[in-house]
Amino acid sequence: MKDSLSFKNIFKRETKLATYIIVCLTIVVLSLSYAMFFKVDGNSKNQVVKAGDLEFTYENSSNEITNTTSNECFMPMTSDETSLYLGTCDYKLSVHNTGSLKGAYTIKLKANEGNTIDAEYLKVILRKQEGDTLQVVSGFESGKKVSELADGIIIEDEEMASGSTVVYSISLYVAEDSLSGLESSVVDGIVASKISYSIEGTGLVHETENVDSPTFAEGMTECINEGKNGATCLMENASLNTVELAYDNTDDNNLRYIGANPNNYVTFNNELWRIIGVFNNIDDGSGTKETRIKLIKATPYNMSMAWDTAGTNDWSNASLQNELNGIYLDNIESVSKTMISDAIWNLGGSSTSNDVTASMFYERERGTTVYSGRPTEWTGKIGLMYPSDYGYATSGGSTTNRETCLNTVLYNWYSSSECYNNDWLYNNSNYQWTLTLYASRSYSVFSVYSGGYVSGNITSDARGVSPALYLNSNVKISGGSG
Repeated sequence: MKDSLSFKNIFKRETKLATYIIVCLTIVVLSLSYAMFFKVDGNSKNQVVKAGDLEFTYENSSNEITNTTSNECFMPMTSDETSLYLGTCDYKLSVHNTGSLKGAYTIKLKANEGNTIDAEYLKVILRKQEGDTLQVVSGFESGKKVSELADGIIIEDEEMASGSTVVYSISLYVAEDSLSGLESSVVDGIVASKISYSIEGTGLVHETENVDSPTFAEGMTECINEGKNGATCLMENASLNTVELAYDNTDDNNLRYIGANPNNYVTFNNELWRIIGVFNNIDDGSGTKETRIKLIKATPYNMSMAWDTAGTNDWSNASLQNELNGIYLDNIESVSKTMISDAIWNLGGSSTSNDVTASMFYERERGTTVYSGRPTEWTGKIGLMYPSDYGYATSGGSTTNRETCLNTVLYNWYSSSECYNNDWLYNNSNYQWTLTLYASRSYSVFSVYSGGYVSGNITSDARGVSPALYLNSNVKISGGSG
């Protein structure tokens, strides 16, 4: 590095030396007590974000890492030197599984709008609490370049047991080796940049103990042996119409997964997705209608995104549609991308929310009631779930059964906990966008509220996004236990 004796570099070295002396005096105490550094229930400033039964707890009321509060933490350093700043410059995060089933979680590092530093100069080290000490997670020994993280993912689909808690320390730092050979003035400019990143945790709890249910496993084996595509086989195999599967009794008579947590998990795009059901008469845009499996991403693509940043409810031009069928679709790996083809997505809406059951939504979604000038259909690959998908996914409970739930207006489900708590598409920690517009307004579509009911929502609001798609009719379920 040229002109390496600049004031800033000298200051950095002196700061490190002083810090090193202090840390050496306290390192024994720190190593013995670090297990207590992040008591989940003991800090009133902690921010707790729930994703179903998984709780992500961020220290100090925020999930943001920024240099606006401590420039010292972002002076250029090596991976080894980050250990000298544990407890002062690292970021603490815990994940707690409050449910009775196993879960899986993903942690991402995302640049905020105000960030001005190039990710090429940043590295991240992930440490996990093991007993009384922090251990560097495999692959992070020398730090990982933030620019090389796929979609910002630090850790993906990590399994955790029921009732367990895991604690992480995340060190985001300006990597000294990334500045090698740069002019001192350039280095000073990089160090002076604004660093603003957020940590985003997502996850789900899913059944793993009983996934090898004889009915499902035997039925899938029969499908595979007969060489049938997954959709046709599911429809024909009567033994699969169990408590987890039910026909919706619409004119199309689609087969749907129902219940609080059915065994409908599949791997797609090297991610966990779930089967909404098997749908008949799906037009690929050319007039050819086929039976196709419909999937939805098991964890949201984004927990807080506008349906349309311009505030309109025209899906064909919506910012979310462009995002999902642009950036998101482009990043689906090539093999999985060949499994998707165009489908006609119905864009019919409803002018009210307080009188619509699941079956009525299904009819209106396929109708022509839209806000003036809006299309009634859109042909493409990536869409969203419908209100009817959400409604038909319930199994009901012991007091309020499925039939009663299906005959209850979805807007009134807030008072029918057995309907939404036994619906696997329900998310108690987040609102969820649907594809269906509120036809009497130019700026509103329907969303599933965290209270379990369906109502209109302004499209410029930030809500959860779970992509949905139809697999090609010739895609086969290749096996596995769900």
